[in-house]
Amino acid sequence: MKGLDEIVSYLQESIADEVLSKTEKRTLKDLVARYQPDDHQLNVLRSKIYDMAHARINAQNQSFIIDWIRQANSALLPAPPDSADVFFSPGEACREVITSQIDSAVRQLHICVFTISDDMITERLLAAHRKGVHIKIITDNDKSLDEGSDIEELAKAGLAVRMDTTPNHMHHKFMISDQRSLITGSYNWTRSAARYNHENILLTREPGPVKSFEQQFQKLWGLMTEYS
Repeated sequence: MKGLDEIVSYLQESIADEVLSKTEKRTLKDLVARYQPDDHQLNVLRSKIYDMAHARINAQNQSFIIDWIRQANSALLPAPPDSADVFFSPGEACREVITSQIDSAVRQLHICVFTISDDMITERLLAAHRKGVHIKIITDNDKSLDEGSDIEELAKAGLAVRMDTTPNHMHHKFMISDQRSLITGSYNWTRSAARYNHENILLTREPGPVKSFEQQFQKLWGLMTEYS
């Protein structure tokens, strides 16, 4: 099972650097929610967690390994559909939740953002595209002309991009991942938003908001102009 292999690979990465951060745990939860392993596959994953821990444990890292086992097993339990979390900048929290949602996407990403100029986010989008994730992006035409904008690079790589060409601005900042989770808030997808600005992101899996934002995305997609 492709999903099982991806989860195992992510577990191996997290134990290798002896860090299981909040973002990594969230990504594991997202992978489990998307691939939905059955009881047998979950038992296989639990067994692999203990095998990995046994292979790496020593006197120096014993405390970390014990905590890693606990958190890794906890991450195998899918998040409830109405779970939510909030993140703030400056700092890496907002950017990390964006990149973790991109990395854990399996089928599609629907992105509606004012601008994209953060190279780290762009690199993750390109990697997801190469992995076969179907990505649609709606953005603002004026901001695409800014120095440092990555819209042209994304469009040339084959991602579907449409733009607001009206005199007004398309000022949304949201992304829907696999029709299961939504991130939205004031946070612009720029380097300065991470470094300097006071911004926010809400991550939710509550079906109602996810459905409403998806409907808005589809409405806007039909109104926008294809990037050229």
